Amino acid sequence: MKTTIFSILFFVLLGKFSVLLAQERCINKNDAVVTVGYGAPSIIRAFLKYKTTQEQIRVSGAGPFIFKSELMLTPRFGISLNATFSQSKVAWDGDGFDTIKQGYRPFEFGIRAVEFSGLVRGNYHFIRTSKFDAYGGLGFGYGFINMRAYTMAHTTTFSFKYALPNPLSLEATAGVRYFPLKNLGVYSEVGIGKSWILFEKYFIPEALIQSGIVFKF
Repeated sequence: MKTTIFSILFFVLLGKFSVLLAQERCINKNDAVVTVGYGAPSIIRAFLKYKTTQEQIRVSGAGPFIFKSELMLTPRFGISLNATFSQSKVAWDGDGFDTIKQGYRPFEFGIRAVEFSGLVRGNYHFIRTSKFDAYGGLGFGYGFINMRAYTMAHTTTFSFKYALPNPLSLEATAGVRYFPLKNLGVYSEVGIGKSWILFEKYFIPEALIQSGIVFKF
């Protein structure tokens, strides 16, 4: 009797396990996945805001905006091309000559920075169900940073010189995607989502958390 009951339970569990294995995975070989996301925090902007006051400098900006396109080479391994974009501004007040009022008054001075990066990344997908995709990956590439000075003063000029070689860009994150619809979902990742290696010795991470939308083709 016990043997019969055990056999029935065994085949019931085996049947349920077979059904789970037969479920369609949300990510499969030859799938193309595009994600559009936003990373936070911008550690450089946060550091400047923490170390200064509004009376000294004003820090603003947006990004990093993160774009990824992944092609699944096998059911569990994919190769991705990633790009990021970020812009920042540091501003302060200084005296300049007002040609309308014919006198000196405070004007805004500042520096604007624009950052781009591109890298190649490999992802390993260790959990795949019909709705969820959990993965981790590493990426490596290069970036470009452009900075320029500006002023709102009428006659005063402001400029500076800098020599900044194209920095290395790194990424190492783990994340999960959720697909409420077959070809549309959301994602979130934690880890070093965007970072720079400047002058081959300064390591600056900028995005530790990122989230966004996923499109599957």
